[in-house]
Amino acid sequence: MSKENPVNQTHLIIAAITASFAKALDKHNPGFKQDFMEELESKYYEIREAELQHIQAMETLQWTKEFLNSD
Repeated sequence: MSKENPVNQTHLIIAAITASFAKALDKHNPGFKQDFMEELESKYYEIREAELQHIQAMETLQWTKEFLNSD
């Protein structure tokens, strides 16, 4: 019996790839990760305050942030 996975796999992999890219770039350009995190935070609040609800976009930004903070 298979269970449905409620997580949008496309959005999850976009978050994982984006976080991996940012971590790799931070190795060559220290400080990039922190700047990137600040931009993510800004976009998260910008999208959150938009008239329309963009739940999947906000989830993707949150996952990206979580992946960036995991080591």
